[in-house]
Amino acid sequence: MAVTLLLLTTATTLAAPPSWPDTNPSADAKVRETFVWIPAGDHMIPGILALPKAGGAARSYPAVLMLHGFASQKDEVGDMYLREARALAERGIGSLRVDFAGTGDSQQPYTANTWTGMVADAVTAFDWLVANPRTIDDRVGVLGFSMGSKVGLGLVVERPEVAAFASWSGVLSDGILDLFIGLYPEAQANGSVVLDLGFAVVELSLAWFDSMIASTPLTDAAGYTGPVLAIAGSDDTTVDPSVSQAFIATLDSPDETLRIIEGADHIYHVLTPDQTLAEAAITITADWIADRL
Repeated sequence: MAVTLLLLTTATTLAAPPSWPDTNPSADAKVRETFVWIPAGDHMIPGILALPKAGGAARSYPAVLMLHGFASQKDEVGDMYLREARALAERGIGSLRVDFAGTGDSQQPYTANTWTGMVADAVTAFDWLVANPRTIDDRVGVLGFSMGSKVGLGLVVERPEVAAFASWSGVLSDGILDLFIGLYPEAQANGSVVLDLGFAVVELSLAWFDSMIASTPLTDAAGYTGPVLAIAGSDDTTVDPSVSQAFIATLDSPDETLRIIEGADHIYHVLTPDQTLAEAAITITADWIADRL
């Protein structure tokens, strides 16, 4: 996999980011993946641009920006975004998956992570993808996973031209999740909260809580009229599937699809040997996006 610093904006005085070794030598023969750094004010957004190999270097493609969930990273749990990128490439669609502050290859600490910061980075990444000569600028959509769906709604508010919006287990609501609100007094007292999730340890700043509490993406994005897909698991105990149902009922889009995958949890049991439910989410999404873009 190539490592490239692609600057599609004006010059920046930021220090050069580190380079990576090839971490994915077994990449699918149908997709070409390239690490990219995207300038975003005082920092750089790390990402992976995935393009179909079919058609050669001169061809442009529809594309999807993938936004990961809370404390995750650009490939997502069980490599679901990596797998989705390959499924999209097989259908002639490119993608860009990025890391938010404090995750993956980001050079920022997690304390720099806030709702407004993630939305700003999502907007920057979307604009970069639209401007990329390898994409078709009016056929760029967004996919969000869990908290990434909430960020995606914030992006739609800023960029209503998003060509299609898809969500997995989406936090498609205003405000902050109940599971975080009990930590708010500690953040107010100490300025931050250290949270051990088992798979990661993150430090949430008071600004993270304040920005999440003040967020109103569902209200603000209600007028979006592009195609919408919401996938949720019937057994999701992290974000109840009723959140996706309420989201579909709220939006003005004339093209709305809701898929509740029976037996699936928040991450579609992707960390178990049986990949049936995870593959269902990946395939449903790839087919839906191919039809809309």
